[in-house]
Amino acid sequence: MQKTLLGTSLWYAGTILFFAFLLAPLVVLVAVSFNPTAMVFPPQGFTLKWYGTILDKPDFLYAAWASTILGIITAVVSTGLGVLAAIGLQRYNGLLKGAVSSLLMSPLFIPAVIVALALFQLIFMMGIVNNVWTLVAAHVVVTIPYPIRNVMAQMEGFDVRLEEAALTVGATPRQALWRVTLPLLKASIIPSLIIVFVLSWNNYTVSVFLANKDWTTLPLQLRAYLQYEYEPFVAAMSTILILLSIVLLVIVDRTVGLGSVRKRPS
Repeated sequence: MQKTLLGTSLWYAGTILFFAFLLAPLVVLVAVSFNPTAMVFPPQGFTLKWYGTILDKPDFLYAAWASTILGIITAVVSTGLGVLAAIGLQRYNGLLKGAVSSLLMSPLFIPAVIVALALFQLIFMMGIVNNVWTLVAAHVVVTIPYPIRNVMAQMEGFDVRLEEAALTVGATPRQALWRVTLPLLKASIIPSLIIVFVLSWNNYTVSVFLANKDWTTLPLQLRAYLQYEYEPFVAAMSTILILLSIVLLVIVDRTVGLGSVRKRPS
């Protein structure tokens, strides 16, 4: 009994320390954003002026808009290709299945800076114009494993008889895909869209190699700002990004439920 109680206590203590380690930097960052003087902790006062300063910096507003557009396009393209790839991999049992799956998942295991450098070299060697579309393509490459993994996880319990029933009553394969398969996979598709959007929106490693002066994302703008200034304005901007991430998490939970991807039909 005592061993069980001790083990439970250690488990709770370890869990609390783990989450404290994860959340403590965020708490410090939010607290610093209200400091009236400099980025120091604990705060030496309270002010909201740094949040108002955001509206007076058009470069940051443009960078936030550019990151949003880039994130939306990347989310749609990466998730669309990822869903089709996941469906194809789930139904293909040939000899190349493992190789193709490993190739598509490789950005998860290769350091992002190596992927970004390789893409930069490829674009340079091929003489491709470095614009927003090359940046989108690079973001798709590094984010596509996430929708593939999410959709394949849900398809482990997918009942193919539902598609067969639709085909039996006269539906074409395309109609069965749009009206049966994709609606049933929304529990993994919607979270994938949001996850890819957040990953693309926050991506720095790939963007620093491929972004140009006409399309600067917010992470790049923040990094450039920190090279010359160290004001709580950066903490205020980061706090807003944290709140937006929480909002997206709530949207996922209210839309499909955080645990819905793990559910399997009986």
